[in-house]
Amino acid sequence: MVAPVLPPIGDDIKAWGVSLSTYLRRNLTRFYHKTTDDNPSEDGIVLWDASKKYAVISLDGAFRQMATRQATPSANTGASGDVAGMIAWDTNYIYICTGSYDGSTAIWKRVALSTW
Repeated sequence: MVAPVLPPIGDDIKAWGVSLSTYLRRNLTRFYHKTTDDNPSEDGIVLWDASKKYAVISLDGAFRQMATRQATPSANTGASGDVAGMIAWDTNYIYICTGSYDGSTAIWKRVALSTW
């Protein structure tokens, strides 16, 4: 596995800023959208899966969802754009989306949180 190339951090903060800007300009597009051409063979690649609406990271030859907080659903049928795999939470529940929004099917499930 090839280690990622990161800008050096040194005593010269201005030079570090220029290096960071250059690094981001070259690599930021990799964080935008996961496509069918992206290969998860290299661990640690972070991408945005636009079709599933969550961030993924490559690990052990597969893209795995990163837990990112989605908007808490106001109803179990969800809203336009909701897709299976989305996760949301508030102070009382954890919500998991189990299907794609169609306007009538209950696609969000929730589990109550409790102290222990």
